Amino acid sequence: MLISSKKSPLVSIILLKIGLPFCLYFLTLYAVKALPILVNHPELSYFVYLPAGIKVLSVLIFGWMAAIGIGLAVFVRLLIFQPEQPWVVWFIVALVGSAVLVLVVNLTLKGLGVSRDLHNLKYRDVITLALLASIAHGFSYTYVIFTIHHYAFDNFMREGMIIVMGGFFGNMLIIGLLTFVIQRNTWLQNEIKRLNDGEHQG
Repeated sequence: MLISSKKSPLVSIILLKIGLPFCLYFLTLYAVKALPILVNHPELSYFVYLPAGIKVLSVLIFGWMAAIGIGLAVFVRLLIFQPEQPWVVWFIVALVGSAVLVLVVNLTLKGLGVSRDLHNLKYRDVITLALLASIAHGFSYTYVIFTIHHYAFDNFMREGMIIVMGGFFGNMLIIGLLTFVIQRNTWLQNEIKRLNDGEHQG
């Protein structure tokens, strides 16, 4: 009983770090689809793709575990909306996307000298992070899709840039807005620190 009681908070933290990004991804996805302007002009969602911002923000706050939840969410979304493809194709897409996301976010934070609680994240850091994450995701996603389906690479740059642009503006909006709130809310800062400290202590 003593062992299980010690492990219980750790399990809760792990489930939160995986489950919350999963839910936020779908919440944002369907919230975007419900906007009146996007109902009539769905192509505009490519230029401000808010779920991209949720993916980056989740890894910023919860670390690599968030990438598991995000990867699962992307995998489930692709299975739902494009069921004609073999599941292994979407599994590869989700896996590569999650790995690239964790790598880019961690390297960018380290390069910029941003702390894990984000208290010293500046506006220029948000721009840099949004840009690098968008470029890495946009071109890696496009490359995997083109490779799996044996598409000709003539349109690779154009297709990749569409995803990069949508991801960039979505990242800027979500990361900029929510980090602004986090930096000015001591309770949120303490909760993020508590979650990360709780994982290491467990």
